[in-house]
Amino acid sequence: MHNCYAKREKDELVKLANLTIKTYQDALNLAPPDAIDKLAISHDHLGDILEDIGDIENALAEYQKSAQFEELQKNSYGAGQTNFKIAIMLANNGRFSDALFYARAALRNFESYGGRAKDMEDRAKGLIAEIEKAMKK
Repeated sequence: MHNCYAKREKDELVKLANLTIKTYQDALNLAPPDAIDKLAISHDHLGDILEDIGDIENALAEYQKSAQFEELQKNSYGAGQTNFKIAIMLANNGRFSDALFYARAALRNFESYGGRAKDMEDRAKGLIAEIEKAMKK
């Protein structure tokens, strides 16, 4: 009986995720091209949902769009957060060299704040070390 309920719950979650994805995609299609801040946020949220359902390639594409919109706004911190998120996602999926690329990009983004993002610099450095260690195994 337990498996029956678990399958039904998973099916409901997939339906909700697909509905949410469609809603975000519709919103993105209607968004004015100069609403860069909103586009960055929407692509980031869409990436989160796609990652949650295991669609890593499409999540990566959405996160990349989000980071590009953050860069267009000259928001290196936001781009760094997205690059950091990408690095974690890729590392969790065994794509260590790609993860290392994004972790280093995140570090550069945070370093551009001249020490004012020191906590995130330290987190990025720690992530880089973890990825490099995993690559040696």
